[in-house]
Amino acid sequence: MSCSPEPLLAVSRRQWFLLLSSWACGSVWADELRKIPGPGEVPRDAALTTLLGRMRRIVTERDHRRLEALMARNFRVEFDVGQGPQVFHRHWLTESRASPVWKILQRLLSLEGVFYSPTLFVLPYIYARFPIDLNPFEYVVAVSEDIPLFAKAETGPEPIAFLQRSIVPLVKPLQPPVVIPCEGFIEVNHPALGNCFVAASGVYSPAGHRAFFEKRKGEWRWISLAAATLAQPPKLEPLRRGT
Repeated sequence: MSCSPEPLLAVSRRQWFLLLSSWACGSVWADELRKIPGPGEVPRDAALTTLLGRMRRIVTERDHRRLEALMARNFRVEFDVGQGPQVFHRHWLTESRASPVWKILQRLLSLEGVFYSPTLFVLPYIYARFPIDLNPFEYVVAVSEDIPLFAKAETGPEPIAFLQRSIVPLVKPLQPPVVIPCEGFIEVNHPALGNCFVAASGVYSPAGHRAFFEKRKGEWRWISLAAATLAQPPKLEPLRRGT
């Protein structure tokens, strides 16, 4: 008895791309590309959920006064700049709606976080779980399942493969300060496919900004925002010149 074609017709176009990618790449997903699994079922804390929700609304509105009111008094501004909301305000020029910190926070707050302990939480989980034996400037991590790879820096053609929360090497290492935008493409060096491109919105750098939150005396506070080796915030000189 011949095999019926109906089950094949039920397979979606996207599923076929996933199957073909797996056949073409052999053991790439399992052996050649390491992964950072998602945080899974994160313990629920109503107060933390409320705080993060408030932050998302504040960042959308770009209200620096309300944002800085969420910070602990000893809030850490990068690794070597100083502490406190006023230092943060001067460093990032947060009174300006054009300050790059708004897009940085918007991106961070769109990612998943993880608990170090019941009283310490970090965004994103990628930073907390990135392997210590890899150089964080030389890789990006797919932030979800089925992140498409393209042969060119454009989304028009069909994807050539998909990343499954994979750690993928970059063609060129990132330089501090590391800021992964939501727009454009990043060139990566896939071990089976060679050089290809991934949408910047689909990946994040473990060397990029991370935000820590701590529960103190029953109340969650935002305690830091930092990126690896960040001496000066990006693109602030025009703001300082008043342009």
